[in-house]
This record gives sequence, structure tokens and C-alpha cells, in this order.
Amino acid sequence: MSIKIIVLGSGTSTGVPILGKHTPVNHSKDPKDTRLRASLFIDGKLPIIIDTGPDFRLQLLNNQIDDVSHVLLTHSHYDHVGGLDDLRPLCFKNDKGITCFSDDFTHREIIGRYQYFYREEDYFGKPKINFNLLPENENGLFASFYVGETLIQPVKLMHIKNKSFHSIGYVFDKKFAYLTDFREVFTEYTDFLYDLDLMIIGAPLPKPHPNHLSIFEAVDLINKYRAKKGAITHLADGKFHKELENELPQHIRPAYDGMELSI
Repeated sequence: MSIKIIVLGSGTSTGVPILGKHTPVNHSKDPKDTRLRASLFIDGKLPIIIDTGPDFRLQLLNNQIDDVSHVLLTHSHYDHVGGLDDLRPLCFKNDKGITCFSDDFTHREIIGRYQYFYREEDYFGKPKINFNLLPENENGLFASFYVGETLIQPVKLMHIKNKSFHSIGYVFDKKFAYLTDFREVFTEYTDFLYDLDLMIIGAPLPKPHPNHLSIFEAVDLINKYRAKKGAITHLADGKFHKELENELPQHIRPAYDGMELSI
């Protein structure tokens, strides 16, 4: 069974256009150069969202998505969790609410920001979000788990090295990986990334960045892991979409808001 993937947002932490910045890309009339904050929708038997940034409500409206059962969070930065409360209206569509997975550090950050999610007393409109920590195996590494019939393997990624701040990537059914906001893959997880059908990697700019891969480092990584196809997301304003289409290898495409892929 094929799974449809929709790029809800393909932009970096600021989104594009970037406020107060007057580069050619920020003034582009091409709709593919307008980039909301990075998020993904996986339309399987149980619909899955990866990250709920501050543009999340608009992204669901733009793509006519009104059913979300599970959310996977990559890390606690605002551009990835700032729209978490926008899940609230969707929580009431079923008695079980929405199940949200994250690592322990991200969950502790969410507790601090969204304390009203956790109050013991019930009240009208209280979000029904069930927070689950990513499972670990006996060696303390993230273990695979199922959402419905979809097998998910978390992958630990180094985001900010001097602060030991990591993010989480996800591999689905041993076919597709989504990896964003990172400089390195922890070596214990590299075996999960080889020979996939599709790899989507976050890489904001053509030039090197201390906390992210560059676009062309991402291309090298996709090729290193021998993915059949790739896409670059979490893009800033360094390149027009059409420029990237021409510069990237044919098997690797620049992501854009509303882009549809399938595996």
C-alpha cells in the first residue's frame, strides 16, 4: 500500500519571506518561494503529523486536513512546537484524543510551556493530547514502535553540538526518512538510513551553518545513504525554488509547501 506524504511547510525557523529582510527570494512572486515553517503530513491508515510549528493551523487549512490521530515531534524549538495548541479543536473528534510522541527533553520543555495541558481538573475545552515518550530498548537507544500498521524508528541527531542539543528524525516502514535540524547523525542509528526509497532532509542554506547541514551537504548525505529519491526542506532565503530545481541532481528535489510525495 502506498503512503501519501504532504510537505505542509518547507521553511526555516523564520519562515520565508523573512521579516525585515530584503533579499530577492523574500520578494519573489513564485508561490514556491513562500515557505511556512517545516512540518509534514503522512496520510496512512492512521494520519501522522511531524511537528506543529507556529504556522500549523494555516497549514491544515491550506491542505484541507481535519483528521489527525498521531503527532511526532522532532525537538522543542518554537518553529517545531509553537502551534501545538492548534491541535485542540481536532482533539474532540474522538474520545481518545490525539497521541503525541517525543523524547524526554522535548516533553519536559512542553510541560513548561503548556502547563494547562496537564492540569488534573477537567474543564470545557481542555486539550485531549496524550503525551508518550519515545520507547527505548535495553541499551538505552530509541526503539521502533507502531502507529497503526506503520513501523516507526526514531533516529537521534545532533543539532547544537556545544550544548549537546539533539533532535529526532524518523524512519517509516524502512522506506522513508524525515531528518531535520541537525549537523550529525549519531553513529548508533546510521544503519537505519541506508537504501531507503525516500529521504527528506532539512538544510536551510547553500553555505555552511553551525547547527544545520548546508543544502549540498544534505545532497551528499542522501547519496551516501543510497536513497533512491531525496528532498531538501527547512529552506531559508538563500536560493529561489527554480534555482534549486536546476542545481540539484534530478533524484533530489527542493521541497515546497503543498508538495506531495508517495512511497
